[in-house]
Amino acid sequence: MTTDWQEFRDRLIDAKSIILSTHKNPDGDGLGSEIAMFYYLKNINKDVRIINYSETPERYKFMDPNSSIETYAPEIHDKWISNADLVIVFDLGDYLRLCDLGDSIKNNNIDVINIDHHHTKDESMYQISIIDTKSPSTTYLIWKYFESIGLIDSKLEDEIALGLYVGLVNDTGSFRY
Repeated sequence: MTTDWQEFRDRLIDAKSIILSTHKNPDGDGLGSEIAMFYYLKNINKDVRIINYSETPERYKFMDPNSSIETYAPEIHDKWISNADLVIVFDLGDYLRLCDLGDSIKNNNIDVINIDHHHTKDESMYQISIIDTKSPSTTYLIWKYFESIGLIDSKLEDEIALGLYVGLVNDTGSFRY
């Protein structure tokens, strides 16, 4: 698949506050995608938060030593969500897998971008949907975006590289398939 990343990049540049999320009961690919994108967006001075419906499983907490991943709590997050410009969801497959967090996003009429390597059940919730079912992981697609903007021409920040690696290892069974 050839993806023109320009529209995605333009949306990132225009947005001031961005929410990153993945499916309930997150795995290494969804979490790795969020972590990699989070540190990239922080580096370009975006107001960004990772808000997930489910807590991070213990086995993946090593990726988040700064506790950047938050677990959705309406009383804490709904006000911030209402002021967000953009949501990016990773490895989702089905918007319903955002549960109550998805309802809050929908109720606030926030533009949503989907990046995934799975077929999406319904793309009507997304303003942009970047899907490549031949990709080994969603983190690989994030790496392809970073490649398109020249970010990989120099050494990646450790947190970004770790997120990308964990997602790829997770979804390839440690490179077995």
